[in-house]
Amino acid sequence: MKKALVTGASQGIGKAIAIRLAEEGCDVVVHYHENREDAETVADLIRQKGGTAHLVQADLQDTAQAIQLGQQAWNIAGGLDILVNNAGVSYKKHFLDVTEADFEQFNGVNFRSTTFLTQAVARNMVKHAVAGSIWTITSVNGIRPGLGLSLYGATKGALEILMKGVAMELGPHNIRVNTLAVGAIQTDINRAVWENPDLLQEVNDGIPAGRLGQPEEIASVLVDLIASGSYITGSTITIDGGLLLMRGYGKPGTYEAGK
Repeated sequence: MKKALVTGASQGIGKAIAIRLAEEGCDVVVHYHENREDAETVADLIRQKGGTAHLVQADLQDTAQAIQLGQQAWNIAGGLDILVNNAGVSYKKHFLDVTEADFEQFNGVNFRSTTFLTQAVARNMVKHAVAGSIWTITSVNGIRPGLGLSLYGATKGALEILMKGVAMELGPHNIRVNTLAVGAIQTDINRAVWENPDLLQEVNDGIPAGRLGQPEEIASVLVDLIASGSYITGSTITIDGGLLLMRGYGKPGTYEAGK
């Protein structure tokens, strides 16, 4: 039976991935930051499907906790075959308004902790000769910038390059490393968009598929690739409804403080 750690698994894409992995017979370590109640709900859903779920809390702003998460998940599950780096921070802010605190939050959660959590898990995979699979959720904004998303996109772009290098270095150990660059997915992070008909229409007009994606659609692709993609490593799989085919994310305007 495969064993997986999914970060940020209490809601959104991470929740969908954790449940889908369980449906395919995986034991799942459900990571969460603050909302234990939501994490417990995910664990209950996994158990209702006959799976095994373990809850582990960690604040991924703290690199030491990220490293500890990797080791704790390994120990509690009795090893890991799959790591899904899903947890991340996302919000819009004009570059001229970006503060050091913003930088530390984006860099700390999205990039630094993902780096060292991956290292902690990969070290154990190598030590125990596990032919593992590591997947990192990035973003189309890590491939092409968006308005107000320069810093966020930079951390996701950094993950894109990092994981390609990691794929090369872990290839000799039969560990596959890939990324999923996702587009506009309907989660709590962008609730303000999909609950506003005008904003939603504006976003949908910029997506050839004409709609937001669903977390379950990301989960389905990922789980299928884990099962069948034995020769895929160092790749970026884009799941965006065609969003990157469009020309841009809107027209830039002059800077107005606080907007």
